[in-house]
Amino acid sequence: MWNLIWSGHGYLIYHHEKQRVEALKSEAVRLRQQRGKLARKVLRLRHDPETLEKYIHQELGYVHPDEFMVIIPKSSGGGGKENMSEEKTPPLRGKQ
Repeated sequence: MWNLIWSGHGYLIYHHEKQRVEALKSEAVRLRQQRGKLARKVLRLRHDPETLEKYIHQELGYVHPDEFMVIIPKSSGGGGKENMSEEKTPPLRGKQ
């Protein structure tokens, strides 16, 4: 009876391994879904110029010739000192 529960091949090890397998299965499902989303995004970026332009504009911070970007330093909130890291704001359209 002792070996059935506590041994290296007993119920407790089996139960632990079963939980581990279930966790790995759910992670595999999540990773497949993430891979699918990324594959669809790549296809859109390859075949849709508007999507590519939007990505370059928003994610990479490029601005059009008729735009300018305003960069506002973040405030640290402690003693009025300003943090030197920069916060990106959406570009503004207008004449330069």
